[in-house]
Amino acid sequence: MNFIYLITSVIGGGYSVSFLAGEGCCIMAIKIHNVLVLTSIYPASDIGKEITPVVHYFTKEWIKLGYNVVVVHYPSNFPQLMTFVASFFRKQISSKTGAVIRTEALRETEYVLDGVRVKRLPLLKYIPHKRYSNRKINNAFRKTVEFLSEIDFTPDVIISHWSNPQLEIMKLLKKVFKVPTCYVAHLNGNDILKLYSLKHANDILNDIDVIGFRSEYIKKHFLEIFSCKTPNFQCYSGIPDTYIEPNITRKYDKINSFIYVGTLIERKYPSRVVPAVYKAFKNENFSISYIGRGDEDKNIIALAKEYNIVDKVHLLGFMDRKSVVEHLKRNDVFIMISKKETFGLVYLEAMAVGCITIASRHEGFDGIIQDGVNGFLCEAGNSEELAEIILKIKAKTSTELNRISQNAIDTAKKYTEMKVAKNYIESIESQITNIN
Repeated sequence: MNFIYLITSVIGGGYSVSFLAGEGCCIMAIKIHNVLVLTSIYPASDIGKEITPVVHYFTKEWIKLGYNVVVVHYPSNFPQLMTFVASFFRKQISSKTGAVIRTEALRETEYVLDGVRVKRLPLLKYIPHKRYSNRKINNAFRKTVEFLSEIDFTPDVIISHWSNPQLEIMKLLKKVFKVPTCYVAHLNGNDILKLYSLKHANDILNDIDVIGFRSEYIKKHFLEIFSCKTPNFQCYSGIPDTYIEPNITRKYDKINSFIYVGTLIERKYPSRVVPAVYKAFKNENFSISYIGRGDEDKNIIALAKEYNIVDKVHLLGFMDRKSVVEHLKRNDVFIMISKKETFGLVYLEAMAVGCITIASRHEGFDGIIQDGVNGFLCEAGNSEELAEIILKIKAKTSTELNRISQNAIDTAKKYTEMKVAKNYIESIESQITNIN
């Protein structure tokens, strides 16, 4: 007769090990408690709201789930002269790259945000996107160990978001604490090749125990570049549970209101929406709303004037998340056909309220949207294809539109902040268990 019994013990800083035993089996299931997160991007009261708080969306949910979470934030500071010169080209740089140009250096500090303890350790850098010097990396590593010792924190797992300088610091910390490590890739791997040779990069990556990928597209290209056979999982983002309204449905008779939400920068192609919608509607009634700021607003205004539709194009500026959702509810179709889009939470926010959503093909939202089922996919920046998709949507019956809208809502329900955060940490636990 088969039997299973469970024995649990606590070791280290809270690393729970469970032995599942039965006929011919002994599996060590590992339960993490103390989580150390290393990241180069993290929100704070003295950092502009333009930076992505995506890592915090995970960590604050882990706190709610009962995990003990500590974050070490390694932002870049640049020499004062570089910052001063860059400030004159702030809009142009942001428009080209989407980068947030700070005019003041960040200071070393410690704070608590939604229960997450954060230590900020800025590093001075002279060339953007380049590797830090060994001296700076070792100094940041030393300060990290000192901080963890001061607060009596022993991690059960070390998680790194983005690569520089986190990958190298994580490798050094692994030698100290002798615990599993996880790297979450936000980019397709080219960022790592800017830092190291392919051989060196493979050596670093093969020392990692688990890799998380922010999208299927990133995973595909990452694994084409590197010869690492590290266990991996999908690390999708989620929307607040409060954004999922019970029994929400949308009823479409026709579509004629379009909305874009995001920074108005070149790689997101916000201006391409104007000619596409105009081509599909001509002199019919329609509206296009933009929520966000950026240098592309000039091109949007110029195109609106060219097509004589200034009264139909609305630049609404920056809004908080709740206001964005209210505007999404009042519009029929959400469009963002950007390139180099890691994931795009706003797609989920649009889908959660039943918008017919058009995202970029072969970008971060591949695998979430199924073309024609719960939304549509378009080549990044392709205004001609976008116009064809809009015409296709315009020709659909109310029944077809309502079905796509409901499928979008049902998809969004699977990706709430709590669900994806729980899946994230449990995926690491599962992979670590398999390794052991």
